[in-house]
Amino acid sequence: MRIGLITGEYPPDQGGMGDFTRELARALAALGHEIHIITTRPPISNPRSPLPDLHSPEVTTHRVVSGWGWRCWRDIIRLDEALRFDVLNVQYQAAAYRMHPAINLLPWYLRWRGRPPVVVTFHDLRVPYLFPKAGPLRRQAVLALARWSDGVIVTNREDEEQISNLESQISNLARIPIGSNIAPQLPDGYDRDVERARWGVGPDDLLLGYFGFLNESKGGEELIQALALLVERGVPAHLLMIGGR
Repeated sequence: MRIGLITGEYPPDQGGMGDFTRELARALAALGHEIHIITTRPPISNPRSPLPDLHSPEVTTHRVVSGWGWRCWRDIIRLDEALRFDVLNVQYQAAAYRMHPAINLLPWYLRWRGRPPVVVTFHDLRVPYLFPKAGPLRRQAVLALARWSDGVIVTNREDEEQISNLESQISNLARIPIGSNIAPQLPDGYDRDVERARWGVGPDDLLLGYFGFLNESKGGEELIQALALLVERGVPAHLLMIGGR
């Protein structure tokens, strides 16, 4: 199949959704599919040239979207007219699309045009910005994305229940949890005790690790509270925060 993966962020940009999309693209390519990444145009020269993935030549990156307002429809349709995708997969997180609702209505517009089918993957159900005091309309924008897509993927039970309760018209709904985007490969010469000692952690201590952005939705406060409870109970626990500089 010729599959287009739409994402508002993609490496080298930082972001979990972009990293996930890259790993998904490589996995699908390994199964024999032809994969095309459709993402934001960078402010550099020659932005329209397709870029191959050096780790997976079957994956091609098209940085053709000038912005995620209404003009993104034009950029995506031009690429589809050239490549004729079998399916488009929208990786959705409102912040990655600058909180604009154009991506939410893209499946409706493509269905009106007659092609291609769209599957949306919800990384969360945060609502986009519409206009001041939009209120319930913001939630309707998220539901429109689900309603007009040919398939809907959620990553956790809470989002699955929320969509099911709010939108009974969705039949092609699947829950597919997202695992780690990092290959579990230890470096040459790895020694667990030596590496732990580097961070002041004993061989038998309990070591908690946090990797990712730190914001109010990531559970950082709960993790620190859990660490405090462990220490209060005499558990030799430590927390290692891992992230970019």
